[in-house]
Amino acid sequence: MAEITGGELLLRALHAQGVRRIHAIPDGTYQWVMEAMKRLASELECELVVPRHEAAAAHMADAETRVTGEPAVVMACAGPGAANLVSGVLTAQAEGSPVVAITTTRRSEIAYPHAGAMQVADQLAYFRPAVKWSAPVRDWRSIPDLVAQAFRAAVSGRPGPVHLDVPENVLAERREAGGVRVHPGPARPAASVPAPDLVTRAAEWLTSATLPNLHLGGGAVRAGAADEARALAEHLGCPVTTAVAGRGLLSEDHPLSVHPLCPAAALLHRSADVVLAVGVRFGELDFWGRAPMWGEAPEQRLVQVDVESEHIGMNRPADLALVGDARAALQLLLEAVRERTPARPAHARLAEFRRIQDDWRQALDAPLVDEHRKPVLTGSLFKILDECLPPDAILAMDGGNTCMWGVHHHVARAPRSLLWTANFGHLGTGLPYAIGAKLARPERQVYCVTGDGAFGFHMQELETAVRCQLPIVVVVAVDGAWGMEKSSQNRIFGREGDWLGCDHAPVRYDRLAEAMGCHAEYVETAAEFRDALPRAIAAERPAVIHAAVDAEANTKPPGMELWVASHAAH
Repeated sequence: MAEITGGELLLRALHAQGVRRIHAIPDGTYQWVMEAMKRLASELECELVVPRHEAAAAHMADAETRVTGEPAVVMACAGPGAANLVSGVLTAQAEGSPVVAITTTRRSEIAYPHAGAMQVADQLAYFRPAVKWSAPVRDWRSIPDLVAQAFRAAVSGRPGPVHLDVPENVLAERREAGGVRVHPGPARPAASVPAPDLVTRAAEWLTSATLPNLHLGGGAVRAGAADEARALAEHLGCPVTTAVAGRGLLSEDHPLSVHPLCPAAALLHRSADVVLAVGVRFGELDFWGRAPMWGEAPEQRLVQVDVESEHIGMNRPADLALVGDARAALQLLLEAVRERTPARPAHARLAEFRRIQDDWRQALDAPLVDEHRKPVLTGSLFKILDECLPPDAILAMDGGNTCMWGVHHHVARAPRSLLWTANFGHLGTGLPYAIGAKLARPERQVYCVTGDGAFGFHMQELETAVRCQLPIVVVVAVDGAWGMEKSSQNRIFGREGDWLGCDHAPVRYDRLAEAMGCHAEYVETAAEFRDALPRAIAAERPAVIHAAVDAEANTKPPGMELWVASHAAH
C-alpha cells in the first residue's frame, strides 16, 4: 500500500465531506495539502481560492455556506494567518454559518508549549470562544475522525464555525494509506423534531387565532424552510413578517408578506393574538420582542420554534416552546393545521396592512423620483438595482448607513439572496461575500452595495475577483466619511462642533478598480447610475461603480428615528 502525507489524507477526508473548494493563502506549513490538490486535481476536483487576506477568506467561506446551505472550508497558517482569520470566524459564529476553519501550527516540538519559536501562539485558546467546537490534531491517524467530527459539529443544532489546529509535521508525515479509513460523508445529523403534543397545541392555537402572524428569522433560512413556511402561510392565509436575517425566505412581493421595517409590520406585531416565531431570537433588531413594538401577554400568545432551547424565551417568554429544526417543525405544523382547517383566504386585515405598506413605500420613494438630483441618494441605488436585476440576484450589503438605506429600499425576493452581517455588523464583508457567493452560485447574478468606509477594509479583494474571473458588480456608495458615526455624533452632541475623526481623504474608487483590471464607472445621479449598470453587467468581468452619494442626506437614513426610539423604549 502506497504511503501518503498527512496533507493528502486531510484533503481526502475533506473531499469525503463534499468539499470542492478551499479558501486559503499559500503557506509553507500546509504545502502538503496544496501539493495534493494539484497532483490529484483530476480525481478530487478541489479548487484552491486564494484571497489577499485571511479574514476575507473566512467571509468568502461564510457566504458560500449561506447561499448553498452546506459547510465551507478556510485554511490559515500558523501565527499571523490564524490571527487574521479570527474576525471572519467570529462573524460566521454570529450569523450561524458552518465554516470549517483549519489552522496550522509550527512543528509540534516548538509550537506547544511556546519556546520562543517564530509565528507561534496559543491558537486553540483564542479560537475556542469564536467557534462551536475546536480540537487539535495530534496524530496522523486521527485526521479522518476529527474532520468528520468537525463537520458534524458545524451543522448540528444551530450551525456555526468549527476549528481544527494541525501541526505542520503531522501534515508532512507519511504513512500507509491502508492504515486509516476516510469517513464517507457528508456527515448530516438527523433533524430534531418537537414533541407531537406541542405541535398539536400550536396548530390549535394557530387555527383558532383571530389574527395569526408568522414571523421568520435566520434559523428558518439556515434550515431551508422556505417551501414549508410559504405553504403554512398560504394555508392559513395569515400575514408573514421576517426578522432582517430572514428576509427573502418569503418573497416580499408575495401577497401575504409585510415588509419588516414598515409601520404595517409594527401594527401587525402589536395586533396579532398568536405569533408563530420560527428561528428568531428576538434580539435587538426585533426590538427584543417587547411592547410597544409587539403585543403584551396574555393578549398575545407566542409560539417559538428554535433548534436551540436556550434561544427560546431569551428576551420574551414563550407561551409554547417547540424545540426542533425549523423545516421539520413547520412541516409537522402544516400537516396538523391541514387536519384542522381547509385552506383559508387571505386574512381580512391584509388589505389594511398592504395599504399602510404601500403608503409607506410611496413616501419612502418620493425623494427618489428626481433621477437627475446631484449627488444621488443612496436609496436610488437599491431601487434601480431591484428594478434591473433578476429576482434571484444575490445582494451582499455592507456598511453602516448604507445598510440602513438598503434594508428599507431593497426588496428581497428569493431565499438565500441577501448577505449581510445583521447580527455582528462587521464592516468589510460585502466584497468577500460577493466573491464567495459567485464562486458557489455562478449561475446567479451577484452584486454588492457597500459604503466607502466598509469597502476600504477589503477592497484589495478586487484583484481576487479579477484573477478568478468573477463577473460581480460592486456599487460603492461614496460619502467620503464614516457616515453612521456622523449620525451618532449628531444625535448625541448636535452639530455645533466639528465631526470627530469621520471624514476621509477623497478617493476615486472607479480608478482604483480600473487599475486592478475591473470595469469601472463613475456616477453622480440616479440617471447616470441607470445608464452605467447595464454596461457594468455586460462587461462580464468584475465591475465597480463609484456612486457619489449625498453626504448630508446620508447622515439621516430612513429608519434612524425608529432605531433611536426602540433604544429609548428598551
